[in-house]
Amino acid sequence: MKRYISVLLSLVSVAAMTACSPEFSNGTSDIDSWPDAGEEHVFSHPCMLHTADDITRVKAKVESGSQPWKLGYDALVEDVNINYQPNAKETVNRANGDDPSPDAEAAYRLALMWQLTGEKGYADAAIRILNAWAHTNVAIKSSSKDEVISAGYSGYKYANAAELVRNYEGWSAEDFGKFKNWMSTVVFPVCYNYLAMHNGEDPTGAWLSWDVPAMASALAIGILCDDDEKVNFVIRYFKEGAGSGCIRHAVVAMHEDPAGHVKGAHLAQSMETGREMGHAMTTVTAYGYVCQMAYNIGEDLFGYDDNRVLDICEYLAKYNVYPKEEIDMPFTPYNTVKEGWKSQIGQNDQSQRGQICWGFELIYNHYKKIKNANPYYSREYARTMRPEANGIDYGTLMYTLDPVEAGEDVKAEPARK
Repeated sequence: MKRYISVLLSLVSVAAMTACSPEFSNGTSDIDSWPDAGEEHVFSHPCMLHTADDITRVKAKVESGSQPWKLGYDALVEDVNINYQPNAKETVNRANGDDPSPDAEAAYRLALMWQLTGEKGYADAAIRILNAWAHTNVAIKSSSKDEVISAGYSGYKYANAAELVRNYEGWSAEDFGKFKNWMSTVVFPVCYNYLAMHNGEDPTGAWLSWDVPAMASALAIGILCDDDEKVNFVIRYFKEGAGSGCIRHAVVAMHEDPAGHVKGAHLAQSMETGREMGHAMTTVTAYGYVCQMAYNIGEDLFGYDDNRVLDICEYLAKYNVYPKEEIDMPFTPYNTVKEGWKSQIGQNDQSQRGQICWGFELIYNHYKKIKNANPYYSREYARTMRPEANGIDYGTLMYTLDPVEAGEDVKAEPARK
């Protein structure tokens, strides 16, 4: 990590670095002392959220009209806009309302359509967006110290879009190189800086909804750039990091399921469950992306710590899948660094129970059809969302695996709102 620290020194002050030193003094997660050496990976591009085999499989399903893949494809066709024009900014400042995610999502849809159809106009339109940002943006900041939200929630989207068109003959090597440089020198340092130093604050107080998207973007950029050092940093952070994104710190309590559908103590109460569901549920999407990208380069974080990510998702799915029904939901009161004690689920805003959340299609299909686990509540939630189609989460299209069970090949009625 030494060379990343040297990059950061050009972006943050020495005073800020000094203020952050306590995080590195407890011996549990001293990122600055982590060895540069780590496992070497084979990057068989594309190998981020989707592999070449995934694309081939999905194309065949769509061409044959198989459900629910066709439902997912139709949703993608409805959303994609080949005439989309980017709104790249020299400086992204979240405090001013700047949001780089819509352009990233548009680029992803276009890139995915090119992969599935072979129509070059989609690839050209995606690259128009990617080039605009690579040639224009030089800084991501915020006066409220939350620039990691801009970088974290958009970085993995831009990287996944680029991964899908990286071999397109119409994207010049020079422009692709400039794009990778932008991701490495502008977006990645924001994510790394936050994960390493947490704005000089107690890392255990970092919300999951800040940590995990930063992890997803850092990992995606590492894969895009064939950079094992970046990749190994995120994988090690997932297992040993000081902040809440580390799977050991993400969970405040483990529970048994009062209804008995999940056996054993495998409902994991994550550290934002006492806040409100808008933030807590982002865990499903962000952890799913981190695990999927790692899995596609040979790292099984899905299964780490006895499927702990599934346990987090099952707790949230149980509470949110049928929001109008009374539910016997286990909860352990706990203290948060930022907001004090949480005495009940969704304490800040109970009205958010049952809102839309993307990502359960990925969680359900992986754990059920690859690991033969029991994603009971995730399965139910995925059914209420089908077809998943939002941002870069066309989960029904891209993550559905055979065998398709009865009821999985139809649109959710009524649609979750």
